[in-house]
Amino acid sequence: MELFALKLPLIKKGDPLLDIIISVLEDQGKSLKEGDIVVIAEKVVATSQGRVVNLSDVKNISSEAKSLSKKFDMDERYVELILRESSMILGGMRHVILAKVNDFLIANAGIDQSNAGPNNVVLLPNNLKKIVWEYRESLKKRYNLEKIGLIIADSRVQPLRKGTIGIAIATAGFEPIENLIGYPDLFNRPMEITMRAIADDLASAAQFLLSETDQRTPVVIIRDSNVEFTEEPIFTPEMPPEECLYMNIFSKYLTEKNR
Repeated sequence: MELFALKLPLIKKGDPLLDIIISVLEDQGKSLKEGDIVVIAEKVVATSQGRVVNLSDVKNISSEAKSLSKKFDMDERYVELILRESSMILGGMRHVILAKVNDFLIANAGIDQSNAGPNNVVLLPNNLKKIVWEYRESLKKRYNLEKIGLIIADSRVQPLRKGTIGIAIATAGFEPIENLIGYPDLFNRPMEITMRAIADDLASAAQFLLSETDQRTPVVIIRDSNVEFTEEPIFTPEMPPEECLYMNIFSKYLTEKNR
């Protein structure tokens, strides 16, 4: 498997991101090929959508935001945005609030202050599941390809682990999950729960090259990954909270703690 990153100019609010990616590819004498997977950092997608907010423009701070900002030592305007973007707040610690957004858990509702500019924050992209297929379709037509995948990626922390890893928050054009349930192991014992997170594995591989500081490399091309390309994926990476190991244990822990 081969990976290479694309260095882009600074993406600004409203910039035509796909046109810029295509232009950079052509300037480097490169092209997309059959079987490529394009990984794009969510922040440049969000920035191109105009999802940049200056904190001075955040008004009408709720009492809940004021309370949480004091509890977790955070800017109340930042907390207000977290509440607006979230469907559920699970708790937090100093400078961080764990929130449920769409179908996943994420620190501070995915609202990022890094690389956003003075007093700015960048929200998560709008319509992730729609935009990832639109981007993929545009690249597919541009390069006349049948097999091409696209991942919008973000970084996440894991329970009891230092540092961040890559995660696919939206995918298109390939099966993001490989179901191994029922397959035999080395001793012919059938697998009972194992499902490989193919898209997340690829996003983590790309994370080595995706820039989170000042390198400006928010796009990675993965070549020869041997995934199953399809227009109609069977699986999605998300799972309901009642099936999640961590959500089940944490909810029981909090219930016991609050008795």
